[in-house]
Amino acid sequence: MSETFQVTALKWRPMRFDDVAGQDHVTRTLKNAIASGRLAHAFLFTGQRGCGKTTVARILAKAVNCPNAATNGYEPCNHCENCLAITEGRSMDVAEIDGASNTGVDDVRTLRENVKYPPLTGKYKVVIIDEVHMLSNNAFNALLKTLEEPPRYLIFIFATTEAQKVLPTILSRTQRYDFRRIQLEEITRRLRTIAEADGITIEDDALLIIAKKADGSMRDAQSLLDQVIAYCGMTVETSRLREALNLIDLDFFFEVSEAIAGRDPKRAFELSGEIISRGYDVEEFFTGLLEHFRNILTVQITNSTKLVEVSKAHQERYAAHAKEFVEADLLRLIRLGQNAFERLRVTHDPRIVLEVALVEMMLLERAMEISQLIEEVRALRGTGSGIRVPGSEAAMPKIPLPEKKSNGVAESRSITLPTSISKPRSSEPGTRNPEPEPKETLDAETIAARWAEFGDFLKTKSRPLHSILPELEFCGVRRSTIFFAVPGPSERGMLMNMKDEMQLALREFFGVPLQFEAGQKSEMRTKAGSPVVTNPELIAQTISISKPAVEERSELELALIALGAQEV
Repeated sequence: MSETFQVTALKWRPMRFDDVAGQDHVTRTLKNAIASGRLAHAFLFTGQRGCGKTTVARILAKAVNCPNAATNGYEPCNHCENCLAITEGRSMDVAEIDGASNTGVDDVRTLRENVKYPPLTGKYKVVIIDEVHMLSNNAFNALLKTLEEPPRYLIFIFATTEAQKVLPTILSRTQRYDFRRIQLEEITRRLRTIAEADGITIEDDALLIIAKKADGSMRDAQSLLDQVIAYCGMTVETSRLREALNLIDLDFFFEVSEAIAGRDPKRAFELSGEIISRGYDVEEFFTGLLEHFRNILTVQITNSTKLVEVSKAHQERYAAHAKEFVEADLLRLIRLGQNAFERLRVTHDPRIVLEVALVEMMLLERAMEISQLIEEVRALRGTGSGIRVPGSEAAMPKIPLPEKKSNGVAESRSITLPTSISKPRSSEPGTRNPEPEPKETLDAETIAARWAEFGDFLKTKSRPLHSILPELEFCGVRRSTIFFAVPGPSERGMLMNMKDEMQLALREFFGVPLQFEAGQKSEMRTKAGSPVVTNPELIAQTISISKPAVEERSELELALIALGAQEV
């Protein structure tokens, strides 16, 4: 280790209030309090790591003891003996205590004995307790009396990242200052100043990546800068920075979204293999992918790239790439990514979660705009094709229901369904809707015979649904709702993500609107009110579909239903 090298976080630590980045609301208040003589006897500085809590505490300790502060804008001069002693940590008037290693009552008692003596050289004796939330309850209670009625020369400054763990009796005796997360612009500006002063050449994209990785912490950003310089030298390129931090390149996320736009499920396994082979963290991949989708959605909705925190070249690429998606698809992709991220926490094989999520995204059915639906309706009307509503030409079946006899053996009974949906409004005022047409019946064997056909239908309609169908266990039907038992929460999550597709497939195949629920077997069995049927071919013994409410529909509604739309 070099004897002359000093890490950037210490070398560039702010020495004045005006040097603190992103905390103007705190520094301005403290300077005004010193100038007006309205200085509190206890402060609580809270905020995330690396945002300047301890730094501001030291600056405050110097400012109240600096003899030149009044002529220096109530800033410490950093040249007098008091300022130098506090900066070097040898002042007898400033005590900095680590709350994590001084948690007991005895430590607080020692502190109380020491603060009885007035300051030696300065005006105030300052006690800084870092990570104060680590003190025990007994230690807090031992501090209460001194904290409530301290000597006139004593100032307490508490710093913590978890203010909710500090006792309310302590909070009520302090002035609380909440430190903000430092914005990207502040971090990049400070890093650029440091790089120019130290003769380091670094690209703007590299600075932006470091600032994002720091997540609002100036200290983390400066530590990352030291790490990158150690790897890249005095010239830092973006590509080499990603190698140093093992970050996924933004171009890779564009490859993923292009494969999704192109509906290329084969590419999902290639991309997954590339992620694993390069040693990328799967959680970090999903974090970056969600941010990528967020950027596309932002451009799609705002029609601007101002809110996208990337380089200008990538902003232009986002502007062009956003045209390949619609808002509804992006929202569904974000939900799929969030569900996959949650499943990673409970899985033993992240690669399977990664591959399944990518395949789901690439096989996702595309949303259709209302304007596009209307155009298709107009096209149908223009060609003279009639609008055929599924299930309106054939009579609806009579479906058997289980009826429990006195001996416990189920006996079949049935209900009937309407032959068609209601007719459009009559043009004559005061006329009433006609009664439903006569009802016909359909025996149970017909539905049982068609269940295998429904599986084949799903194979052509939706591959993800067809793949998950063997995992479902039929538990019964009640009031147009089918109840399925699933092995676990991951399978239920996959099924519920494709809820719209499943309901649409059931409606298109059986010709009537059907809902479904999925969960544990006992719960689904209770809701269905029927015995659990493990063989799907016996579905006709327990399935029943209730009569939909008769209501008036316009010509446009009939056309949308013909194209597969559903009521909400």
